[in-house]
Amino acid sequence: MSLLMMRTAILAQGGDRTAPVDLGRAWELDTSRRPAGYTLSDDNQTALNTAGGSDYRRWVPSAQAILPTSGRRYWEVLCAPGGAASFDGYLGVVSAAQREEFDLGLNPITRGSIGWRGNGTLWSSNSATAVQQLTGLPRFGAGDVLMFVLDPAHARLWIGKNGIWQSDPVSGDPIWTAAPSAAFYPQIQGRNPGDGGSLRSLPAQFSYPVPSGVLALGQDASDLGISDAAVWIEGDLARAWSLASVTAWREHDPAARLSLAACDVILECDPAPQAAIAHATLYIEWELP
Repeated sequence: MSLLMMRTAILAQGGDRTAPVDLGRAWELDTSRRPAGYTLSDDNQTALNTAGGSDYRRWVPSAQAILPTSGRRYWEVLCAPGGAASFDGYLGVVSAAQREEFDLGLNPITRGSIGWRGNGTLWSSNSATAVQQLTGLPRFGAGDVLMFVLDPAHARLWIGKNGIWQSDPVSGDPIWTAAPSAAFYPQIQGRNPGDGGSLRSLPAQFSYPVPSGVLALGQDASDLGISDAAVWIEGDLARAWSLASVTAWREHDPAARLSLAACDVILECDPAPQAAIAHATLYIEWELP
């Protein structure tokens, strides 16, 4: 019967798309929106309050934006190891409307922004008036690793600390939902001298795994991709191969251009296999020009 069969099975849309390598580049903090009193280092990925003084309410946004079409994104912030045990400041995202207030002495928690404070509270307001929305969240400070997932299309944020999610970003409800924004920017704040943090945006920098179905902040979304493939091949070297069946299904998405969702290929020839490949796993992802 069949002496050679090759079958390629692609994971369903929404399955795990984590790449084995970093496809993209590390995000930097915005050097053009760095208030006096902050020092940037580590290729502009770390912001530290070195001269701003106590209760310094300014902050530094990322240079790049998370757009509503970017899909859900994961990043981490390593709180400055030399900072306070209880961080007197907010980490999270600022909206496009608040981005330009980086140097006004206002905390990054209004106009659709979301800020998680080191004392275990969450602040967010869709107006210019600050509102404390939640209490009893994990406190954080020096050396802690904070985890964030943002769904920019719906302004929903999930948070976690040191590997433990407050609510599972795969199956749980977001910790908070703000007003829609044309863009969101992760931000670093250090309200007291020595406070601040490092923005981590690529899997090689992370302390914890990227949740299923979520992209790393700095990872490029490919225009054409095969997330995963399993391949089985067996055959007879003495015989010529014949093509028995080919089935392919393609989906065209204006945002992703073209994605290959499923492809089955079956090759057949005659008796007794002399050489075989029993199993292979492939990962393919690239961008169209």
